[in-house]
Amino acid sequence: MVNKNEITITPLFANPLLQIQLDLDTDKLTELAVQMQNKDKKGRAGIINKGGWQSNNIAEEPHEEFKKLKKEITHYLHLYQLEIFQGVEFKVDVTQNIDNMWVMINEKHHYNDWHTHPYSTLSGVFYIQHDGVENGDIIFKHSNHPETEMLYWPSTVKSHNSMTTGVLNITPKTNMLLIFPSWLNHSVEANLKNNSRISLSFNSQFLPEKTNG
Repeated sequence: MVNKNEITITPLFANPLLQIQLDLDTDKLTELAVQMQNKDKKGRAGIINKGGWQSNNIAEEPHEEFKKLKKEITHYLHLYQLEIFQGVEFKVDVTQNIDNMWVMINEKHHYNDWHTHPYSTLSGVFYIQHDGVENGDIIFKHSNHPETEMLYWPSTVKSHNSMTTGVLNITPKTNMLLIFPSWLNHSVEANLKNNSRISLSFNSQFLPEKTNG
């Protein structure tokens, strides 16, 4: 018998964030990042970069530890797809495919302005070197912030949760991986320390699965 009073609560328009600590050799990855910067001092110009250095696409980099990192990222992209995109119907079988990857090295006072990642489905960042809050938080912002907070929440609210907040700060750690929807607005605070903040960002999109024959 169907319970006519059954309640359904649906988290509409959710933007899930995957966060996990990996166990890679970040010393080797730091060495690789510095080598890349030394070989290409100019790097790639980034509109949202306020200082700092950014590499070109390194998705096919053959470095052994980098390949381990790419394998881990691919695994968690597939896990995200299975968990979050349940119920989405596609015309053909699809899988997440990493489109591009790039290293960023931010020195003192360098930061990244608000931005999204167009023409991809999922994006993320892996922290090769990060030393606490003064190295700069990554900040995620609801598309309707600050209007939502000003117009709909009373002044009696002391603090929000992840469902109701307009802005969410995350203090990264070395070896932390984050994956999120590419349309989610985010920025990175200024590095206030003398040591470099080194990270690797990436974009992924749905592509048809390869079949044999």
